[in-house]
Amino acid sequence: MSASAARLLERWADHLEAAGLTDPGAATGRRIIARYGRPHRVYHGRGHLAFLLGEIERMAGLVGDLARLRFAAWFHDAIYASWRKDNELRSALWAEMALRAMGADAALADRTGALIRATARHGEGGRDGDDDLFLDMDMSILGAAPEVYDRYARQVRLEYFWAPPQAYRKGRRAFLEAVLGRRRIFLTDTYESALGAQARENLRRELSGL
Repeated sequence: MSASAARLLERWADHLEAAGLTDPGAATGRRIIARYGRPHRVYHGRGHLAFLLGEIERMAGLVGDLARLRFAAWFHDAIYASWRKDNELRSALWAEMALRAMGADAALADRTGALIRATARHGEGGRDGDDDLFLDMDMSILGAAPEVYDRYARQVRLEYFWAPPQAYRKGRRAFLEAVLGRRRIFLTDTYESALGAQARENLRRELSGL
């Protein structure tokens, strides 16, 4: 097991303990971490998972239900293939099933699954402030420093290795224009005030290069 995977497994154990859940042999945690380590996940890999988990802890003072956001982070891209349209649904179903099997009550399992489903439509927001915070955390790369954003854009293109250049540019352009067409990039004032302006600059720069 790599050092990054080992660190993630330690975090998994910490989060289980904090929530009072059990995962014999860390079987579920190992499966999740292995999935995030698959070669086709150039952006949606262990680095993204580790960043999101760290962001949740950084913003913990604003979070109402830490356990739900932590497990949503673990499972939100647990099933991911850029050529499929049902990644969020399948990840949510796995989360609900796995959390129940590890001893979570129905409320935690169901609300975690609902939050993961909401990641399929970031711009619409979630059911409450925690949901919106999580969705903004997941998309905060849009407001990263220019060199970090540009690396992200290259990584996303690599994940769509199967898409012909013209088709990829068309799809990516549609995404960028849709986000830029919103009144605001982020759902929460916290992220909009901190990252909104930089996100617009990044999105426009990528769009101009397509």
